Amino acid sequence: MNRTERTYITTLAVIAAGILVVGYWLRPSQPANDEPVRAPSEIELSRLARITQRRSLDDMTDYFATVAGNVQSAVVALPNLERSGLVWEPGVILTARTESRFPVATILATPEGDVGVAGVVVGPHIPIATVRMSDIQGFAAPRRRSATTVEPGAWTLAVWRQARTTKFVPAHLLGTTQIRCGERLVEELLANVAWTRDMAGGGLFDLDGSLLAAIIPCGDRFVAIGTGSVETMLRDGRSVEGRVLGRYGVRFGFLDEAEQEHFGRGPAVIVREVWTGTLADEAGLRPGDILLAINAEPIGTLDQLQPLGNTVDLERLDVAVTRAETMVTLVLPTQRTIRAETYGHETLSGIVWERPTVGYRINGVVADGPADVAGIRSGDRLVRIDGQELSDFTQVLDVLSPERENAVFLEVDRTGRRWGVLLP
Repeated sequence: MNRTERTYITTLAVIAAGILVVGYWLRPSQPANDEPVRAPSEIELSRLARITQRRSLDDMTDYFATVAGNVQSAVVALPNLERSGLVWEPGVILTARTESRFPVATILATPEGDVGVAGVVVGPHIPIATVRMSDIQGFAAPRRRSATTVEPGAWTLAVWRQARTTKFVPAHLLGTTQIRCGERLVEELLANVAWTRDMAGGGLFDLDGSLLAAIIPCGDRFVAIGTGSVETMLRDGRSVEGRVLGRYGVRFGFLDEAEQEHFGRGPAVIVREVWTGTLADEAGLRPGDILLAINAEPIGTLDQLQPLGNTVDLERLDVAVTRAETMVTLVLPTQRTIRAETYGHETLSGIVWERPTVGYRINGVVADGPADVAGIRSGDRLVRIDGQELSDFTQVLDVLSPERENAVFLEVDRTGRRWGVLLP
């Protein structure tokens, strides 16, 4: 390296050093901060937690809304009945039965507009009914799942229709229990939500869109009944007994040995129940009537009643019965007489009249006594004894005296259900 090159390199080094010195002295001054970093206050932490929770809840609400949107094709509106329905299978809508008489036809709200559909009464003893519909686009039956396969504490979603709008509410599934609904033990799904009339006919779904339960009335409250129990109810309604009870409002039975002795007859078919306002009631059938023949065809077994469920082409049936040792012939219509009624009560000139009550009200039943064992409950009304009308209460006292030696057949009314029982 010659002298000129050394001079050049030295000059560059001096210039670079000068730039560094000038840059150091011209740098922005930094305020002294010897204090430690301040921890956030409780107020700030609380505010941050609320913001986080709100965002999480917003996300969950959006998620539940998405689930409800995915299952809404399985939930329909029955606007004139003011309740929802579930697409149970192709062409069949399942809904809640909250009145004693389910209409023979109703309105189904569809995406294209309202259509009329036929109602199929399962039976007055069952709190559900079905509606037949054609294949309407936009409706689809959901998968059904047993609640026993769902872990307690899991999120579920109740979905129903109100004013044609899809409504939903999330619920934690708490477990299942067995309750009596009508005459059957069913599976009730327990959740941290109170089921209301607005939800009637809707369903409880898991977050994958599978149907777990239908929301139906049971006694004086609404409950979520598992799909397995609902299917059992439907099978009961489709049985011979169910079809006869659903169409005519009458239930038959077979005389047991004690009843054969009481009535002085051999094996025979007896009228067990008659529901108020049904075809059987209009015909005059009573609990305790012994069935002899239908349209001149002798009836001696329950199997011979099967044609009753298939008599759609007949206008009437002639029914012969024995009542208080006298043969009586009754006309049983196969179609309901059209008359203005509101939930079982007569409507005249815009006034709803309560049906007159009959019989003597039973205010109490001794536990484990004969009446209790027979199924009589407080609030029931005693209508007849051994087929005889009750003229005064002294007659009741005489017939039901503890000193009596013979069994008696009682006709009892319970909220529109008249049934007979042999009291030993």
